[in-house]
Amino acid sequence: MVAMLVALVSSISGVPVAKSQIDITANGPDGLPGVFWLIKQRDRAAVEAWLDAGGDIEAQGFHRATPILAAAIVDNWPMVLYLIERGARMDLADGRGYTLPYRANSTRVDTNGIFGSSLNAVRAHLAQAGLLSQVYTPEQVRAMMAEGKWPPAP
Repeated sequence: MVAMLVALVSSISGVPVAKSQIDITANGPDGLPGVFWLIKQRDRAAVEAWLDAGGDIEAQGFHRATPILAAAIVDNWPMVLYLIERGARMDLADGRGYTLPYRANSTRVDTNGIFGSSLNAVRAHLAQAGLLSQVYTPEQVRAMMAEGKWPPAP
């Protein structure tokens, strides 16, 4: 992890670092793939460098959350928007039943605040993909998973 962060910090500070120097297999201090640590740090440039080096945009972390879900759970809506633009799937659920549509609808982020424009753009992407027509609570998702009915039929 330290080598990955050193390489990423070096690239952010303007010192070019070869993609081969970024260890996309390194884990963060919590034992999860390093991208989750970078998301928690709200370090978009480092996430971009990690993805550009071949990091898996659908890597699984705590409770099988993907980076986009991890970003949504911590209300990092600019990161969520960036990951959507990079091609992250918007239709997944983690092991707790959290989904991106649920988080986008249940967040307490002020749409007039600093993350509001990103949140609104995420909601627009979700609406365009038809993912806001039926938003499931985590309890509903967990029940559907237990019954083998997740994901729901389109």
